[in-house]
Amino acid sequence: MIDFRYHIVSIVAIFFALGAGVVLGAGPLKGTASQVVADQAERDRTALEQARADAIQAKSLDKYRDDYVAKVTAGLTDGKLANQKVAIITLPTAEGEMTNAVQDSLEKAGAQVTTRVALDPKLFDQGQRQLIEPLVNELVTPDVTFPADSNTYQRAGLILARGVLAHDNTKPLDPESTKILSGLSDSKLVSVKPTPKDRANLVVVIAAKPPTPLPDNSSYADTVDFVEGLDLGSSGAVLAGAPESAHDGGLLKAMRGDNDATKIVSSVDVANMPSGQATIVFALVEQAGGKAGQYGGVDAKNGVAPSAVQAKEN
Repeated sequence: MIDFRYHIVSIVAIFFALGAGVVLGAGPLKGTASQVVADQAERDRTALEQARADAIQAKSLDKYRDDYVAKVTAGLTDGKLANQKVAIITLPTAEGEMTNAVQDSLEKAGAQVTTRVALDPKLFDQGQRQLIEPLVNELVTPDVTFPADSNTYQRAGLILARGVLAHDNTKPLDPESTKILSGLSDSKLVSVKPTPKDRANLVVVIAAKPPTPLPDNSSYADTVDFVEGLDLGSSGAVLAGAPESAHDGGLLKAMRGDNDATKIVSSVDVANMPSGQATIVFALVEQAGGKAGQYGGVDAKNGVAPSAVQAKEN
């Protein structure tokens, strides 16, 4: 990008030219001011062409990197999620393109994606908070036991988990599941497409990029609790997002600051890249084995991905 100072210099040069033209007229410095403007315009043009060339090169290298990683990792993830059923849950304003890429990666690894559940912003609206607890109590089923120290949003996560998830992949959608999904859908808190036939045993939660202005990390407390509830009601959960979500003001940053959450929920902060989508697959394999890890490129405690040895063994 051309530095703003170039524009300042150009403007100053124009005023100089105007002033010189008035004072000097056709005097001995005739043409000097106009030459200054012409020289600056040439420098601006050259800088713009260089910036454009740099952008094209960077885009080409990014494409090469992504294409290379996609081809190399495709073989590594083949069959890793065979016989596994995965639900995808998207948080409000999560990117559809990234979600589609994650689903494609899961299916190429052998997983059956049972459904996609979109959460409505109203679910985490502080003005609606007092309505969530009664709804949770209304939808709870006899086979759901809330931990003694659980809070409203952990319980809400457990309720949604009972609707679309289970601890094994042999559970079909039953009348209790239908009741839960109908209750949440009728309350305009979730949208479920397609209606699943089976309950998944694993879940990927897709985070959105942080809004502007950036919120305080503590504002995600309810969302983190909700994701914990999803994990408790399944064989494992991975929270995935773009790198921005792992910086201050993002959901992954908030989750990674919660010691209780990181003990059970995994995270991947490069879900917008083929390498990150492969990492989600390996993180789900790790979750199915009862372990959790924080992976990616932004302050990820456990590195870029589960180790190659671990991935091979799994």
